Amino acid sequence: MNIKTRILVFVILFEILAYSTLQLFNTLIYKQALDEFKQNEIQAVFNSAISRINHLAEKMQGHAIDLAINGEQLYFLRQQKSAAMADIKDLAQRTLEHKFASFEQAMGGGLWYQPKVLSEQYHYFGPYIYKENNQLHFTWDLNTPEYDYLNQAWYQLAVKQNWGLDQASYRPVFWTAPYRDDAGSFSLMMTIDAVMLDDNRSPIGMATIDWSLQALSDFLVSVKVSAQAQPFLLHQDSELIIGSTGEPQQVAQFINDFPWAATLLAEQQFNNATRVEFAQLSTEDEYIFYQLSENGFIFGSMVPKSDLNKQVDKVSYLTLITGSAIGLGFILLMIFILKALFSPFDQVLNIIKSSIRYGKNKQVNLLPVEYVKRNEFTPIIVALNDVYLQVKHYVSDIEEANAKLIASQQQVKKLNAVLERKVALRTAELESKTKQVTRSLEQLKRTQQQLIENEKHATLGRLVAGVAHQINTPLGICVTAASILESTSKTIHEKATSGNMSRDEFNQSYDRIIQSAELLSENLHKATNLINIFKQVAVDNDSQENRWFNLCEYIDNILLSIRARIERTPHKVTCQYQQEIRFFASPGALAQIIEQLVENALIHAFDNSTAGEVIITLSKHAKNLQLTISDNGKGMPDTVRKQVFDPFFSTNNAQLSLGLGLHIVYNLVTHKLGGVIKCQSQLGAGTTFIITIPMSAATEP
Repeated sequence: MNIKTRILVFVILFEILAYSTLQLFNTLIYKQALDEFKQNEIQAVFNSAISRINHLAEKMQGHAIDLAINGEQLYFLRQQKSAAMADIKDLAQRTLEHKFASFEQAMGGGLWYQPKVLSEQYHYFGPYIYKENNQLHFTWDLNTPEYDYLNQAWYQLAVKQNWGLDQASYRPVFWTAPYRDDAGSFSLMMTIDAVMLDDNRSPIGMATIDWSLQALSDFLVSVKVSAQAQPFLLHQDSELIIGSTGEPQQVAQFINDFPWAATLLAEQQFNNATRVEFAQLSTEDEYIFYQLSENGFIFGSMVPKSDLNKQVDKVSYLTLITGSAIGLGFILLMIFILKALFSPFDQVLNIIKSSIRYGKNKQVNLLPVEYVKRNEFTPIIVALNDVYLQVKHYVSDIEEANAKLIASQQQVKKLNAVLERKVALRTAELESKTKQVTRSLEQLKRTQQQLIENEKHATLGRLVAGVAHQINTPLGICVTAASILESTSKTIHEKATSGNMSRDEFNQSYDRIIQSAELLSENLHKATNLINIFKQVAVDNDSQENRWFNLCEYIDNILLSIRARIERTPHKVTCQYQQEIRFFASPGALAQIIEQLVENALIHAFDNSTAGEVIITLSKHAKNLQLTISDNGKGMPDTVRKQVFDPFFSTNNAQLSLGLGLHIVYNLVTHKLGGVIKCQSQLGAGTTFIITIPMSAATEP
């Protein structure tokens, strides 16, 4: 093994060792970072889910309390002799019908009074309303000695606990265990009991609401902890399984019947705590994450370990491939560098070897060494030539002529050898440069594709910012309405509790509540419409799949989603069309085209001091759709117009524009939609983009 080979082997082994160490370190760091990120992501999902569950429970509890207050008002009317029992019955029926008319989650409810509280003639007074086939039915059938609601378990729940007067809250509330509705729907439900009190806080009965747990079951389906995760919901006090997306047959079964659930319920942190922030149990093939809500619901999810490890494995694989490619490139580079470094040594050795020749009788013939370079080898070559010269003086004069002939022949061979080496060297250099150019071209293509993706993401970012601005106004009105609603409700509650509320005050407060609720509903509906529009446009931008859609309505939605961007300018954007057009294509591609052309017009077409107009025109000609986007701006010269669709061409270099917007539009029109786009523009006469797209031959289902 020569010196050059030993050096090369050492460099390669050192590089492999260094790369392996770096790869191991990066893998550990990436795994730790990704594990922490995934844990935080799951924590965020659980916090959102628990917040939703608490909100639903508080909402149901609030309705039960409101119904109890209504029941107390009926009691006060009776105590003041302001209404006869017939009127009380009628008011009770109207109160229940009004309360449950818009209350979707409730399966039923009623007002249940203590014996003879309203009248000595009524031992039972329990009006009840229930839903059947989405219709409300009012009944007095449970107001009988046979049913005897006073001894029912849900009623005795409050009686056995001193009517909840020992609770810290002002209004005692009780929750029953989950049960199946035996009235026909067989839905899983719970009953919320709100105690009714008189002025002395003595119990006069209770208001009940039968809550269908279907909303919680539907909510479980929407929770996505991971791709293969299986959310579930337990009730701690009753030890029942309320919902399970992975095993629906486990619903309404006892927790202790299933080992995984029993282990979870037996965890020490649930024994003496009313709320657990976050915890997890690990089995052989999956993780079980769970969290306790404020009302005793345990929300959790079974997450396969493969889901959590998939991203870590992907990053490790990409790191391995990238590092291996870099390491291989480094080895090739070192081979090339070492070859270049040892090239002078090889040249000198070859020159010296070529100066020694052997004759037919193994006679040694020495030729002068010709080395024209000036470096550290020059003294050696000079000394060697002197030695050769002294040797030649000892050669017989008889062989002088023959030696000259041999020297001439060797000189020719040497020149040919030098020429061949130069040709080989130039060929190797040319191949190396060709490989470098190829790698540079591939890198340029990847960079261009990444810039195009960045431009798409920037467009989506502007869309998000615009929709957020639009949603801000109705949400602000909702906050104001909610504040008025809360203030009015507190005022009614305080006056109702103290017994100082007049009918006029009640009617005025009721009107304010209705107005606030209507205002709240109207603006929430506006915000919902804006979110739905944004969701559809964003999904279409991401999927790029073809589907049937109303083209005119879709363009209106696109303009609505970017209205905030338009309103920041003095310019106006309008859309003109004469008929509704059903179109089969990629709405995401069409949205990107319109957004980019409108954005391009707002930035480049007008001066900041002049208000301009952008007009979008739709027309249908035979089997083609023509989309025209024109402005009355300053236009562009022919030199610019001819280059508008070229990649990286921009006239707005001051703002570091990439120049990819119209290039992306051109690709979407020609490649994605199979159409043609033309640009017409003159200085001072505005700019018009004409897009012609063939109508699809597909039949709308």
